[in-house]
Amino acid sequence: MKRVLALILLIFIMAPEADAQRYKDPRSYYREFYSQTRRIQTKNLRYVEAVARGDDARIINKFRQMVVDQLKESRRILDRVGAYKDDDVLQREYIAGIDMYLEAYEKDFGAAEELTSTRYNSLENLEAYYAAANKAEIKVLDAAYKIEKAEDYFGKTYMVDLRRDTVMATKLLKLDEITVSAREVTLEYFRVDAQLSKLFSAIDSNKTDDLDVIITDLRKAAKAAMTNLEASEPMEDYEGLHEQANYYFDELNNAIDSDLRPMAEQFKFKYKDQDDLEEAQATLRDFKEFQSEMREEFFAVRKEMILDYLEE
Repeated sequence: MKRVLALILLIFIMAPEADAQRYKDPRSYYREFYSQTRRIQTKNLRYVEAVARGDDARIINKFRQMVVDQLKESRRILDRVGAYKDDDVLQREYIAGIDMYLEAYEKDFGAAEELTSTRYNSLENLEAYYAAANKAEIKVLDAAYKIEKAEDYFGKTYMVDLRRDTVMATKLLKLDEITVSAREVTLEYFRVDAQLSKLFSAIDSNKTDDLDVIITDLRKAAKAAMTNLEASEPMEDYEGLHEQANYYFDELNNAIDSDLRPMAEQFKFKYKDQDDLEEAQATLRDFKEFQSEMREEFFAVRKEMILDYLEE
């Protein structure tokens, strides 16, 4: 019995070495890694596309889990491949890259997904969501770079022609460009929109003492957002989202003295005239409807821009 157990243990110990010895040709050894690269990149692309399109949270989570499952499977396969003729650089660095991918997808993208449902509730929520997503995206880039450098080493050392999917790389680059551009505009949009929501919330909860301060902050936010977007160059032929956001900012800025501040004054009065109060309430309803319409249009323009850009 002891001899049988010893034999089984020896088989498990020798398995990676035996697998590695199967590859007498460095090209066949490299193909094992490239095969896993293709599988990982394909799943990664589907996830990033779903996030960029703004798909349902359940769909995004499904794609994220597909990436995680693929990473774990690829790690299991490559862990058994072993070193190539005592040279473990490609295997070691590749597996280290996979571990970085896993941390990004399980921890950081997972954290971002937990914030998805409430990200538009406040500017702070949106900033937290983007921070988590950005942290994950940087880690994914670092993981891909680590793997690429390991492949470069192996290709140069053993004179192997490396295979790189330039089509997929181009798609990922386009996704990154459009995501960053849309993210910049969205952040400025909600910098202003959050202040308008704060104004509505204060009125609805009858906390009217600070309405003047909130309106002043709304004007500051609108002007800052317009300045920031002016410094942020939209991608060529994709200026629509910038224009939509600026229209919203400009409309609010112009309405502050003519509509919003007079409305706020009526809600602040201790002894309110009924006719004036009704007029202020009508103004409030109009601006709530305006905010809702502007949000809907903003997201529609953003989605159209992203889809058009990806279909180029």
